[in-house]
Amino acid sequence: MANNKAKKAKNSIERDVQNRFFDIVTNQKDNPNTSAYGVYQKLVFYRFEEIIKSTFIEFSKYVSEKKLEKSIYKFIKNPPSTPFVWQIANDYRKFVKKQKLFHKQKYLYELLYFDWIEVEIYMKEYKKIKKPSFSWDNSYFLSPWSRIKKFNFDIINKNHDTKRENFLIIYYDYKIDDVLFREINQFIYTLIKKANKKESISKTLELLCKENEIDFNEAKEILEEPLKELVLSQAIYKV
Repeated sequence: MANNKAKKAKNSIERDVQNRFFDIVTNQKDNPNTSAYGVYQKLVFYRFEEIIKSTFIEFSKYVSEKKLEKSIYKFIKNPPSTPFVWQIANDYRKFVKKQKLFHKQKYLYELLYFDWIEVEIYMKEYKKIKKPSFSWDNSYFLSPWSRIKKFNFDIINKNHDTKRENFLIIYYDYKIDDVLFREINQFIYTLIKKANKKESISKTLELLCKENEIDFNEAKEILEEPLKELVLSQAIYKV
């Protein structure tokens, strides 16, 4: 209990210091050309630039230095809400998308997500789950360390500015201690999205086939192997 209180107090102090620091940097409107203002602004800029470039490696390859610099200075004026340095990058990702700063290069938003989700999954701690064998009678859901995402650009093949609707499952692989990206078809994507505890995966598939006028038995035969692989890799798991 004492440790928890200490952590809360420490986080509170860090937030207060951070808020005061940002006040100094962003609110000196009366005399923005003072040397103190310039020094503080540069310090904050270089720190944020370091965080953003080290987190968004692919994104940084395709955004110009001029656009990146401009976006960081705008972000500085809207201080991040998180007390954790590694999460500042996600606040930046959300900010530039909300402000439409790269709207002429929309694939940059997907590159930001592509880079960020790898960090987010890797940074969290998870309880290991037992490896179940696959059965159509079970219900399966995304593991806590997995995400599925629809992309509108060909990010996974590094054809970043090429429009291509594609679906990825992103998950942490315990064997190699790394985050993997795997393309899945739209049917598996929808099947996982529609999964629920009240129905087996077979029943969910059956309803999905009816909605799309697809032969149920044929769909089962095609999807069984990729679903087995996702279970074995623990990207999806039985509840």
